[in-house]
Order: sequence, then structure tokens, then C-alpha cells
Amino acid sequence: MKIQLKNWKVSNLSLSLLDENIQRDDNSFDLESGNYFSEEKDSNTFGVGFKLKINDKLFNLVVEASFYFELDEEITDEFKLSSFPKVNAPAIAFPYLRAFISNLTLQSGLEPVILPSINFVNLSSNKDDLE
Repeated sequence: MKIQLKNWKVSNLSLSLLDENIQRDDNSFDLESGNYFSEEKDSNTFGVGFKLKINDKLFNLVVEASFYFELDEEITDEFKLSSFPKVNAPAIAFPYLRAFISNLTLQSGLEPVILPSINFVNLSSNKDDLE
């Protein structure tokens, strides 16, 4: 089975600078991810979505992005339950989001934000524990 990242887009972006008198002492970072599948029969595409919130010392940033993958065969229920949509696909997509955030903050005149690497195996198992 061949899987390819076909496209991605940012669907929501909010960057707001804090008032100079209200700067925070530390930063926070929150990441949510999930996947979704087409309702169409015989579909070979699926998506991975991210919602990222960064509360920096100088600004707040919210980004929602979707990544679209295509398989060379029909998506089965077995594939949907496998680790690929929950672990591998987010791990493939996340570096694009990291680069986007770094470039966005740099081009906005801010110190570039370099997001940490994410262990999607641990993130997925923590999510499974909550369900």
C-alpha cells in the first residue's frame, strides 16, 4: 500500500500581540490532533487535522490545519483502526506545521517559534487511555 500526502491548508489562523504591559512569565503550547475519513464508498483519501494553541510571552497564536492523504487502494475499516491514521500520518504532517509556525513568527517580526518534536505514539496511546 502506498500512501502520499497530497495537500494541506490552514483553515484558521489567529495571531494577536499582547499589550507591552501584560507580558507573561512563561510560554504554553497545546496541540490537538485527529483524523477523518470520507463518507463516500470506495474512498481512498483521509485527513489529519491539527489545532495548535501557543501562548507566548509576547503573543497568542491559534492555528488549525488539515492535511490530506491519498492511498493507492480503498480505505478499509482495518486501515482506519490501524496506527497509520493516528500515529504515522500525523508524524508525516507535523513537520510542515512546525515549519509554517517558525516562518510565520519570523516573518511577523517576532522571534521564531520552534515547536518541539512530538512523539505521536505516546500522544495516541494517551488519547486511547482517555476513551
